Amino acid sequence: MIRLTWAKGLQFTAEDDHDHKIVVDTEKEFGGLDQGFRPMDLLLVSLAGCMGMDIAGILKKKGGKIDSFVIDVEGIKAEDHPHKFTKITVTMKCEGDYKREDLLRSFELSRDKYCSVTATLGDKPELEFVI
Repeated sequence: MIRLTWAKGLQFTAEDDHDHKIVVDTEKEFGGLDQGFRPMDLLLVSLAGCMGMDIAGILKKKGGKIDSFVIDVEGIKAEDHPHKFTKITVTMKCEGDYKREDLLRSFELSRDKYCSVTATLGDKPELEFVI
């Protein structure tokens, strides 16, 4: 479970079941303090983190060695509310000692089978709200 606790303005602290914490905030012009991640940016972090862990783990199992691995994720938002992402571009730069086909297969397995974030984004989940 993730718990969000209001701090001040539009700033919250998010905490998981393992006592990890991050600050969720927004721009000052919208009432935030500009001291933390925006909620939509955290969605992009989740996507990159999920795929990155999958790919790094699969490459390691295939005997590859990663020297550097950077994932850039950019989301284009709709002009109108709710400003949802209409397109997300994931760019990966991986360097190391591995076979190119192993990297490509690792990416495909993450995208199509293992990454729960990609699967969730591709198949809208049922949402339940309790107030």
